[in-house]
Amino acid sequence: MPQKSGTAQAVESLFIDELETYRAQHREKDYELIDVREPAEYAAGHIPGARLMPLSRFEKLMRELDPSKELLFYCASGGRSMAAALMAAESDLKPARVINLQGGYMAWDGKELLDFPKVRLLADKASLADMLQEAMNLEKGAFRFYTLSSAQEFAWADTAQKLVEWERRHAQAVYRLLEASPRHEPLAPFDDLFASLSGTILEGGESLEEAVKKMQSLPVSSCYAFAELALDIEYRAYDLYRNAAATAKDAAASEILRDLAEQEKAHLSFIAKVFAACSGEAS
Repeated sequence: MPQKSGTAQAVESLFIDELETYRAQHREKDYELIDVREPAEYAAGHIPGARLMPLSRFEKLMRELDPSKELLFYCASGGRSMAAALMAAESDLKPARVINLQGGYMAWDGKELLDFPKVRLLADKASLADMLQEAMNLEKGAFRFYTLSSAQEFAWADTAQKLVEWERRHAQAVYRLLEASPRHEPLAPFDDLFASLSGTILEGGESLEEAVKKMQSLPVSSCYAFAELALDIEYRAYDLYRNAAATAKDAAASEILRDLAEQEKAHLSFIAKVFAACSGEAS
């Protein structure tokens, strides 16, 4: 059965192999199945009845959707569809229900899911200060990944370079909140603290350098692979800042954290546009 996601408000998750049961229990006029991959991917094969709305153009196309319908999103494996589902859920559209189909077309088609690097699950933190420390490390990991990515020779590189600058600014904003929070020990200067953070953010402790090599060896466009991991990083950061904003007792801190969450959501939209450029590149 669909379950409410513990991360994105109003977004539910449904495994792709449960889709046929869902369709049997719902009338066609009550839901819309949306494929957010690029046109070439859709043309190569898609779930029957799915409407193509590429993530790279989704913000413009979204207004065409009927808000009275339940919206089901899928992509190749689940990353892009989660971003689209979040955009729809938090838009003025206010759809009846938003569902992300985990596993995507690859699972529906019986293909083995590609071993994309994934951001580790972030542990629940007891205090705002602990959440801010986690956020600093996540920003450091994002900073390091985008720095490595910007050296690659494909469409993703220019986007990565812009994100390098933004992630450092986010880390500085988090640092200022840490400075203002009650502490038992003095806080190191920003540059020293940022340099000391490991930025280890991937499942299994996988290094970002190893992840970059792995993505270049996957049987898909490297540009796609890099953008998929970027979506995962930004989504985790968005979720972390939203939760931290809800935890903060100080109204000013809460407002800053909500603003950071909105900026991470904007990063998702920024990265989404890369997929159109990626689609013309070879593996």
